[in-house]
Amino acid sequence: MLKINLLPAEQRKKALSPIEQLHRTPFMWIVAAVIVVLPLVLLVPIGVSRDELRKLNEKIQSLEPRQMEVERLQRTLQTLRAQEAAFQRLAKGYGLWSERFNTLSTVTPDGVWFTELTLDPAKGLIIQGSAVGQGDPGMVSVTRLVQGLQSDHNFMSAIKDIQIESIKRTQEGEVEVMRFTLTCALLEAPTS
Repeated sequence: MLKINLLPAEQRKKALSPIEQLHRTPFMWIVAAVIVVLPLVLLVPIGVSRDELRKLNEKIQSLEPRQMEVERLQRTLQTLRAQEAAFQRLAKGYGLWSERFNTLSTVTPDGVWFTELTLDPAKGLIIQGSAVGQGDPGMVSVTRLVQGLQSDHNFMSAIKDIQIESIKRTQEGEVEVMRFTLTCALLEAPTS
């Protein structure tokens, strides 16, 4: 079919330029479709990523108690290793230490007893005990113990210094008891 425009030239519609006709081309429909579909296509991976992130955060939260337990075990292991190293240093002079502990019992005055002996890697040998004054105040007995240990050359050959860390006076019934803590700083390597 043939169309003929019989209108005078000034009333005729002018032909549209190719740019003005661009919206009628299939290319424009494709561009419009891409503009609409592209955001939808990009939202799907973002949603999947958010879901994965949420799942990973939940997994991290479920593992936090385990991480704290592992950290606690690592600290315990570190403490045990330090104690093992201290005991190995003591074991090098084992025979001497048995003699030193024998000295400890020998110089202990009457009315003094030990409640705990601890080997601390940082402080050295920690001696805790109690003293009851037998005619003398309990403080005198603790002082005699320290002086007896300091005067024994064999005991002091492995000890830098003996300090009275604390003394606490308590009353048990009608008896006054002095609870004490002595710290014996060890030399770096026990001497034989």
